[in-house]
Amino acid sequence: MPDSSQASSFERLWSELRRRRVIRVVVVYVIVGWVIIEVAATMLPGLNLPGWTVTFVIALVVLGFPAAVVMAWLFDLGPNGAMRTPAINPSPLPTTAVDTATPLAARDPVAAHSAHAAGTAATPHPEAPQPPSRSNPGHRSIAVLPFVNMSGAPDNEYFSDGISEEILNLLCKLPQLKVASRTSAFAFKGKEASIPAVARELNVGTVLEGSVRRAGDRVRITAQLIDADSDTHLWSETYDREMKDVFAIQDDIAHSIVKALQVTLTPKERRAMQFVATSDPEAYDYYLRGRSYMYSMARRDYEHAIRMYEQAIAVDSKYALAYAGMADAYSMLYRYAEASTENATRANRASEQALALDVDSAEAHASRGLALFIRENYTEAQQEFDAAINLNANLFEAYYYFGLACSSAGDYEKAAQLYLRAMEVNPADYQAPVFLAQAYASLGRKQDEMKTRLGLLNTVERHLKLNPHDTRALQIGANNLYQVGEKQKALAMAEQALVQGRDEPVVLYNGACFYAMQGEKDRALDLLEQAVRLGWGDRAWMEHDSELESLHANQRFEALLAKIQ
Repeated sequence: MPDSSQASSFERLWSELRRRRVIRVVVVYVIVGWVIIEVAATMLPGLNLPGWTVTFVIALVVLGFPAAVVMAWLFDLGPNGAMRTPAINPSPLPTTAVDTATPLAARDPVAAHSAHAAGTAATPHPEAPQPPSRSNPGHRSIAVLPFVNMSGAPDNEYFSDGISEEILNLLCKLPQLKVASRTSAFAFKGKEASIPAVARELNVGTVLEGSVRRAGDRVRITAQLIDADSDTHLWSETYDREMKDVFAIQDDIAHSIVKALQVTLTPKERRAMQFVATSDPEAYDYYLRGRSYMYSMARRDYEHAIRMYEQAIAVDSKYALAYAGMADAYSMLYRYAEASTENATRANRASEQALALDVDSAEAHASRGLALFIRENYTEAQQEFDAAINLNANLFEAYYYFGLACSSAGDYEKAAQLYLRAMEVNPADYQAPVFLAQAYASLGRKQDEMKTRLGLLNTVERHLKLNPHDTRALQIGANNLYQVGEKQKALAMAEQALVQGRDEPVVLYNGACFYAMQGEKDRALDLLEQAVRLGWGDRAWMEHDSELESLHANQRFEALLAKIQ
């Protein structure tokens, strides 16, 4: 019997031959070559050509075989022409398990921070893991690309995007599936790319794409599930229905995907996928509009989102996800733009209502955790984040918000674990790696910090290409560039961000971090005072931010902390 290592090597070789489509090319080449030889053997003698011509044709077919195999191994032929097939790293990168058992409040944040500042030794750590490469070919993995808006009106873009997101959220409830995050998948919006190329970039085996055409009370949705290795359809369908049937369409698409991928559902998972947050299409429309405003991190957009969620709730007062969305908007408004008691109270009430309406909603628990975290109720916040993760292990916000809470509490070790998990769920997000690098800096893990920052450069650059008006990302990119030594480019980006976001507290705060790292304390404190005056209110984060360490003994800095309290 062959040993296990030989069998494993053969399996890897066979999987790689299939991925690169070598097997398909060999089969096609043999069939076509046989046809050519048969035609030559039949036709050429009748043309009075020399007898060796048939032999010559056979020789050409045989000699062409190795060349065809080599070309199939090296290149992938798709709609955009021949593209070099990338190699796969055969050794899986390590992942870090998230320990959520230790309460956030179990450590004294100030003591933890002081111990680090005093140079407390830490246990050895492995190199900082990066988001995983291509998933195992046998693993069920899928990306839901943003559906194309075919309505002819740009105003309907939020609706086609929302349909894609809702299907993605349904699939995320299944632990058997690896689902590429919204941010990762939406990076391909409006871009021409072959399905195999998209799948390689997103580390998935299947891709769902489609289109939405909306006209009055009618909606036409086309969806198709494509296998990345063979570039063939596993399933496709077109739905031409009334708007009130949009929920049934989403449910049918999700269940068709589950069937095509041969996923077996438990009774609990079946119920979760059948649950409809609202049955009112008007409320759903307002909810999608509200959610479309939640990605810019700007005060005015949070305010727009709140108004849309309010409209959704006015139509359907039992819409738990609308309450959860409203809670998130108020919490973010409190953290980044207007740290008023009213905003914290509204976030708290909305998150409580979301849970009261749907205690099994992972989104509601994550929103509740965020609302508790901004009030520095860390122990209760951890309980809610744990509940969210248990309900949906693929919910990015649960890990990301939890990580922010741990950073604010001074528990950088747990924060780093949570940011790593958030990066696994959403490799295209630029925020979690930023805060991971800061956590490593606070832990004194300089090598891991620099590896993370260097890996972050491409992620931020890609995000800014897709979102050139994201001023917060511009400023964060500048801070990261400065840390890796690109000081002139960093300075230009920082000043551009401050011009674009001169009235946004979060941009001013990050600008203060930028100049604090350079040792320009007066400039940093001026910007920090402006940020606090305009509404920045996350005192705990500011107190533990490693990028502001040079200001910690400054009287103006202490006065600002006292003012926020």
